Amino acid sequence: MRVLCIGECMVEFARRGDGLWQQGFAGDSLNVAWALRALLPPEARVDYLTRVGTDALSDEMVAMLAAAGIGTAHVGRDPDRSLGLYTIRTDAAGERSFAYWRSDSAARHLAADAAALGAALAGADLVFVSGITLAILPAGDRERLLQALGPRHGRAFRLAFDPNLRPRLWEDGATAARTIARAAALADILLPTQADEAAAFGDRTAAATLARYAGHGVPETVVKDGLRPTLWRLGAARGQHPVAPVRRVVDTTGAGDAFDGAYLAARLSGAGPGAAVALAQRVAARVVETRGALLPAQALREAAGG
Repeated sequence: MRVLCIGECMVEFARRGDGLWQQGFAGDSLNVAWALRALLPPEARVDYLTRVGTDALSDEMVAMLAAAGIGTAHVGRDPDRSLGLYTIRTDAAGERSFAYWRSDSAARHLAADAAALGAALAGADLVFVSGITLAILPAGDRERLLQALGPRHGRAFRLAFDPNLRPRLWEDGATAARTIARAAALADILLPTQADEAAAFGDRTAAATLARYAGHGVPETVVKDGLRPTLWRLGAARGQHPVAPVRRVVDTTGAGDAFDGAYLAARLSGAGPGAAVALAQRVAARVVETRGALLPAQALREAAGG
């Protein structure tokens, strides 16, 4: 089994309680790859496709991926650019706020080389892409990536897509909506968040989002809806699962990404969608109880085991 996650990993500076800043690495697609690597069997391969610089900080990030068991063969090097950077603050309720410096990130050119992109996709069983990945790419590279992913019935791998809508990253709302709808029509597994979908498409409920994406022909959809039950649909079957209780919200960063990774790991391991949602809810609950987006692998496995 081989999984490929495509996106941007950035330098993260998180404000600590003592006023100092703690440096790490994170990003939505990397957070998904991290959970997949922790929860899939050791013999499964989890690779990451991105582009970084040739500086020491880029070297540290690549070393971190390799140490976690995430494949780095498709991490390209850019001599003229480096990593994007963001700062994160959390309030007393665990909600976070961000500031970004990523306009010249090397990852914005991760789809510039068609041959490298094709080589990364070759032999994959599942590919994960997010709306953030699509949003940061120049228009021509975005088109190249969508073309490389190809139609649902004409490729060897399954495509999992989280729209992860961040309006400020897109040229305009119309481009965002059009591109997200197009990518969703390619996907085998869709993992939207209701609040994002309501803002971008006007869906009043998670059920409306589920129905709208069914209209795109998506075989499998899971709608994350905050504290409300998570809705899922697989073909004609559908169901819902209450959100796992959280003892104390410390930091909500990366919870949705961990949910995505845990859900996909469970489905790849043979779980049905209802059981996979339940497992993913447990993992997401554990993430929000801990500071930072990346939990140690053992903690993720303990949460998944319930």
